[in-house]
Amino acid sequence: MTRKEPIQIRRAERADLRPLALLWTQAFPGERTVEDRVRQLESGVPYGGLEVAWVAEERGRLLGAYRAYRMTEYVAGVPLPMLGLASVATSAAARRRGVGRALCRHALRQGRERGDVLSVLYPFRPSFYRTFGWELVGELEAYRFRPGALPDYEEAAAVRFAEPADRDAIAACYARVAGRSTGPLERDARVWAHHLDAAGIHAVVHDDGGRIGGYALVRFGRPRAPGAATLHVRELIAEDDEAYRALLGWIAAQRDQFSEVRYDARPDERLEFRLTDPRPPAPARARRLWFPTARRIRGPMLRVLNVPAALAARPRWGESPGFGLTLEVEVLDDELPENRGPWHVSIEEEGARVHDRRAGGADARLVVGPATFAQIYAGELPPSVAARLGLAPIEGAADALDRAFHLPSRFWLLDEF
Repeated sequence: MTRKEPIQIRRAERADLRPLALLWTQAFPGERTVEDRVRQLESGVPYGGLEVAWVAEERGRLLGAYRAYRMTEYVAGVPLPMLGLASVATSAAARRRGVGRALCRHALRQGRERGDVLSVLYPFRPSFYRTFGWELVGELEAYRFRPGALPDYEEAAAVRFAEPADRDAIAACYARVAGRSTGPLERDARVWAHHLDAAGIHAVVHDDGGRIGGYALVRFGRPRAPGAATLHVRELIAEDDEAYRALLGWIAAQRDQFSEVRYDARPDERLEFRLTDPRPPAPARARRLWFPTARRIRGPMLRVLNVPAALAARPRWGESPGFGLTLEVEVLDDELPENRGPWHVSIEEEGARVHDRRAGGADARLVVGPATFAQIYAGELPPSVAARLGLAPIEGAADALDRAFHLPSRFWLLDEF
């Protein structure tokens, strides 16, 4: 009997450039060619190139690969180092051999060892990544509506098309909003070039006396018939309600050119209360007397790679100061057993202190798997609801855990990688 050779995982090298491009073209078919992927690996735009790629091989034969982007993600306004896991792929000749699982385990360990606190990915199948501790955390509401369904906000007079000189101000506006949110990524110049210079993208800005208070990235769809063009709103960021109304008012004013707007709104926007008619053009009947409005879409999955660091970094604990509250959190993490704890979190006025030894009784104790913990940490799932679903046993004051992990705004992430 021949001895089975172990799968070797190593950093990608220059000689891997074309084989990787071919692998990812076959694994993720679409408009991008092998040559397109070679150019992206060489340039690194927008999130990284060959230097972030890892390959799995056996006797010199490529079995699979992944990308380990170095990113920074905001949680409750705190920037945390994050592993952006992408392009996990297995060659067609190596399927059903555990290559994908080996790649995920390697990525988890690599991210933890290089200092990443979190990891985010976009799944091909959520159930696959859930077994490794990632879980869905974000959602958007995909709206289709007529421009005339939005009010003619007078603030729209302050909206204009962006100029090249506005690029830094647009980036600064995004950074201010991201810096008080949960989920968005820090963006450098390469990422902004990717967003602003994409084919067909136009930027409009809310110019409040020389200060950019909001912007929208839009794409003009080709009309299927005269008067049937679609305005695609790819991203809309506003610092305050004045800027938000202004950008919505600009969209409303486009009714003579566009018959339909497509916009994936964050749930916190509560866009349904802005629309005078939230029905999409020519809606299909939902129920006998009901109609559809937005379609709920789910995207990224989050994982916590370093539980004590994530707990200690969190500046906000609860809806109101809960100084003196002590929590005990145990994370049953088979892939990264050093995350288990139990961790004793003492919430104090200046922040949280995290201990790995018992320092007295706790007001509440939470036992949870890594996937559910990711949702709790991101404010996606209250601990008491997790307990009711049988996902997280709780001892003690469940309401104290709910208050402690509550976040004022919901998770959102607009970058795709």
